[in-house]
Amino acid sequence: MWRRGADSEGHVANFVETEQIIQINGFTSSFVQVRGSIPFLWEQIVDLTYKPKFEIVRPEEAPQIAERHFLDLRKMYGSVLAVDLLNKHGGEGRLSNMFSNAMQPIVSEDLRYLHFDFTKICGHVHFERLSFLYDQIADFLVKNGYFLLNEESEKMEQLGVVRTNCIDCLDRTNIT
Repeated sequence: MWRRGADSEGHVANFVETEQIIQINGFTSSFVQVRGSIPFLWEQIVDLTYKPKFEIVRPEEAPQIAERHFLDLRKMYGSVLAVDLLNKHGGEGRLSNMFSNAMQPIVSEDLRYLHFDFTKICGHVHFERLSFLYDQIADFLVKNGYFLLNEESEKMEQLGVVRTNCIDCLDRTNIT
């Protein structure tokens, strides 16, 4: 958690894969999602201030670095839905706009980008408003499914992954 951003190969700081597993009545199901720092060259060295300043490094390389990052994710997980949870003002707004711009040339049938201003929509207590996000991504979730294994060992595979980010990949991504 001391660094944020990505390297030139598209490897992001704070990358985490989370799998939720449920077993009930002879069935096992799971859903995998991932999160990580915004995939281009920026850095924020965490210090004792509430919102440490960040620096965008070599902004002209952002599309290529994002492309490398999402190529790796597509190889590993299949389709990817990138959900950007940053707000649209101040420093976060600059990062979110750069992320959106870097995504535009690489969005495809199996790579989708969606901005969801978590702070504006949910604030600090209205997490029920995440239903607005779920309404926007329901088609992706239905199409890409989840893992399911029944008593006869017949299985259904998850075909894609939701990838979220905020600044530190903690509060907003955990709640989402």
